[in-house]
Amino acid sequence: MSLNKILVTGATGRLGANVVKQALDNGYQVRALRIPNDPKSFKLDGFDVEVVVGDLRDVNLCHQLLEGVEGIIHTANILGPPVGMSDAEFFDINVKGTFNLLWAAGQHANDLARVVHVSSDGIYPSGDLKIGPDYYPVDELHTKRPVGLYSLSKHLNEVTLEGIVRTTGLRTATIRPAGMFAGDELLSRWTVNFVAQRIRGGGNHPGGPMYHSKAAKIADDLLQRADNPNQWCSVKDVEGRPWAYQPSDARDVAAACLCVLEHPTAVGEAFNMAVPQPFTFPEVAAFLQERTGQLAFEVEVPVRFEYRIDLRKSKSLLGFEPRCNLEVAFGTALDMQEGKETDCVPA
Repeated sequence: MSLNKILVTGATGRLGANVVKQALDNGYQVRALRIPNDPKSFKLDGFDVEVVVGDLRDVNLCHQLLEGVEGIIHTANILGPPVGMSDAEFFDINVKGTFNLLWAAGQHANDLARVVHVSSDGIYPSGDLKIGPDYYPVDELHTKRPVGLYSLSKHLNEVTLEGIVRTTGLRTATIRPAGMFAGDELLSRWTVNFVAQRIRGGGNHPGGPMYHSKAAKIADDLLQRADNPNQWCSVKDVEGRPWAYQPSDARDVAAACLCVLEHPTAVGEAFNMAVPQPFTFPEVAAFLQERTGQLAFEVEVPVRFEYRIDLRKSKSLLGFEPRCNLEVAFGTALDMQEGKETDCVPA
C-alpha cells in the first residue's frame, strides 16, 4: 500500500515539527494534530498542512483523525507533569491517549499501511542515576527496566501496542530515541554546571552507576574552580576515560520515522535511534572552544558518566545511517544560537 496522506500527532513538539517538515519535503500530505491552547502552535504556521486541534483522550476524535490517511506517526507525549498537573492526569494523557489512538488504528488496520510509534530509550536503564544498563552499547533486546513515570508510560505504551497488533493485525514499527534535542538546546548538556549536577545527582543514589560518597563536595569544587557554570567542560575520570554520551538529534529521529513508515522490513520491529557515535566531553569541548573562542574547563573526577546506544539493527535491516555527527549537531546548535537559518525546527 502506497502512502499519500499521513497523520502526525504531537505536531508542534520537538520531534513532531521536524517530522512534519521532512514529511512535506518528501512529498507527503500531512494532517497535523496539536492540543488546544498550544503555546507552540505557531510552529505550524509556515507549513502547508491540515491542522486538527484536539485531545487524544477523545475517542471520537481518534477515529475522525484516521479518515483518509494511510499512515500515522505518533509522537504526541509530554515528558513530565507541568506545574498544576497531577501525576494521574499526566499518566492519563500519555497512556490513555496513546491507547485510544492505537485502538482506533486497530479498527482501521486494513486501511493503514503503517503506524509508527515513537517510544523512548527510557524503557531501558538509559543512563539513569539509580540503575545502569547491563552492558554497552544498549541494544533493542536489553531488559526493560523503566525508571520514573515518563519511562513507565513509554513501556506500557509498547506493551499496549504489542497487544493491539496481536488482536487486530495492525502493521507497526517503533522508534526508541535516546535523550532527544533539537538545535541549540543541545549546548547546555556539555557545561560545568551539567557535569556538577550529574555528579551531585549520582550522590543521591547509593549503588547507582555514578555514586560517590563525596559527590556534593566534588560538584561544589568544580563550580568554584570554573570560570562560570556555563563554561564548556572537558571531563575525564581519574583513569583518563572521557565522559561520553549518545543522545539523538530530532532530525535523525524524524528521518528514521519516515524510513520505517514505508520500509518493508520495519513491520513489527523496534529500532534504537541516536547520533552516529557517542559524543565525548573532551571532543565536544574542543569543538565548542574552537568555534566560540570560549575556553573549556579541563578536569578529572572520580566518577564517570557513560551512555552508548547500539544502532546496528537500523543499519542492517533498514540501511539507515543517522547523519547528525558532532560537527553537524553542534554546528547547527551554534548557528541557531547566533540566529542563523538551519534545517532544524527548534524545540
